[in-house]
Amino acid sequence: MSKTGTRHVFFCSAASRYFKEDIHGSAANYNGFILLEHSDPFPEKVNQAHFDPLFITGLQELAKQKKSKLLLIRNKKTGFKTCRLIYVDCIRRRYLTLHSTPADVAAIRLEYYMNNPDAIWETEPFYIVCTNGKKDKCCAKFGFPVFKFIENHDKAVTVFESTHVGGDRFAANAVCLPRGIYYGRVMVEDVDAILEATEQGRIHYPNYRGLSTRSFLYQSVECYLREQLNDFSADFDFAIVAQEEADSYIRVEVIVSATQRYRLSLLKKTIPYPYYLTCKSSKPGAITKYLLEAFEELPASR
Repeated sequence: MSKTGTRHVFFCSAASRYFKEDIHGSAANYNGFILLEHSDPFPEKVNQAHFDPLFITGLQELAKQKKSKLLLIRNKKTGFKTCRLIYVDCIRRRYLTLHSTPADVAAIRLEYYMNNPDAIWETEPFYIVCTNGKKDKCCAKFGFPVFKFIENHDKAVTVFESTHVGGDRFAANAVCLPRGIYYGRVMVEDVDAILEATEQGRIHYPNYRGLSTRSFLYQSVECYLREQLNDFSADFDFAIVAQEEADSYIRVEVIVSATQRYRLSLLKKTIPYPYYLTCKSSKPGAITKYLLEAFEELPASR
């Protein structure tokens, strides 16, 4: 590099935008989240946090049992004297919050409260935004401004910055809990529309990655259904009642709203990706997409 030149800095999220990669159907697959408040700067990995390693290991094992994701979180209310431990059940769309101190939180047996019939569950939506630059610099560069904008928004919604939620190249990534609604490529200018959609019981489709409780195939089917039916309700639901696979072709029949029936023909395709999938990748990879080949309405169910 010449003395007058500039060093090229690669950002995986900028590359994904340039590639015009479709973010729909890309949400990480989790049925829930365990959120542990952490007052210090985030480490690269959760097990490097400033808590008892055995406590962290226990939470990771519990998260694995529940097909959940353990994350460190913090916001402007986070201090060194208190510590919140939150379990989010995305299947039942609810969460419980336990209050402790950093010194005593390791004594909490979260599974006891999860199974306690007297536990106090909440349903009010809140957000987490990945800002973990030690995992990927795109998460800090694009995530932190979005987190701060939501935190200081007039709507006064609850938001936490968090460790990695999945999808480096889709930064900024935000998740609306307790539903597990993943948003990607979020910019500050997208925040108002996302918050407004949540208030109205909708999703903001331009930034919608998918629902964490659904597989990539189901997320793709959902997104194609939404586009065809122009339905962006947060309560949009469907059931796959028949599925056939032959080589890379998949045909599914779905029922929407109990009576509407549709058939979708999809091509599962592996697409060579010309860039690095993350900022820390050492070589280009590939992405898998479910491409819609045909969509047809079938006679209504009775």
